[in-house]
Amino acid sequence: MAGLVANGARVYITALSTDDITDAVQQLNTLGEPSGGQAQGFASDLTTKAGISAVAEHIIARESHLDILISNAGIRRDAPKPCKVLTAPLDELQASMWSHEESGWEQTFRINTTAHYFLAVALLKLLHNASNLDLGDGLKGRDVGRGAIVITSSCASMHNCTNVDLTSYATSKAATDHLVALLASKFGRFYVRVNAINPGFVPSNMNPVGAEGNMFANLFDKVPALRAGRLEDIAGTVLYLCSEAGAYVDGRCLCVDGGRVLTANGQT
Repeated sequence: MAGLVANGARVYITALSTDDITDAVQQLNTLGEPSGGQAQGFASDLTTKAGISAVAEHIIARESHLDILISNAGIRRDAPKPCKVLTAPLDELQASMWSHEESGWEQTFRINTTAHYFLAVALLKLLHNASNLDLGDGLKGRDVGRGAIVITSSCASMHNCTNVDLTSYATSKAATDHLVALLASKFGRFYVRVNAINPGFVPSNMNPVGAEGNMFANLFDKVPALRAGRLEDIAGTVLYLCSEAGAYVDGRCLCVDGGRVLTANGQT
């Protein structure tokens, strides 16, 4: 969001009511002052269609079109009985994998895949309005990248090995990758573009890079880039996909992982 606000965009950010985003909104508004960028925040719950509809209604009441939808919701549910999946004896591995709750899988897919579907559908008309904007001189909004959806997936969808059991998470992200192509094909007649970014080790609440005890810390210097990702790596990719530079890109999943998927298999 910082990259968008810094370039003059008016953005809405939303999170659970239990997540305080006040500071984030203030920081974005400060960042946006030189360019006229603005940020507004509000609470939401994307676990139900009703909650997603409320998000859409909030935006529809305030905007006639929506240039960009960054669909970023995601959760991870780890095994209650963790083990070293690459070296654990059979009995220990089986016990660890069996310890996952059905509800954990259901919650993971509900947020990591299903929510992206319903949010994109709920905001489709506003996105189409942006794509179809008459900008003069024969240009439409779509020609400069407007009417774009970017879904956050993960490079975990693209490899089959890690030092912890991410099976439900990685499976949901693989489903999300396919969802991108399905949505893009359905929205293609209106040229509402749908793409995804598949980050590797980048800073987030789920992956606090630099924090003590990070379960992935020993892997950061094993990617070809020899480092964890930075927020700027993601911001640049989002700006590309949502601008004139990426206006001809549709239905793609762009991996931003420093080469993680090239070396993931076999790591411990």
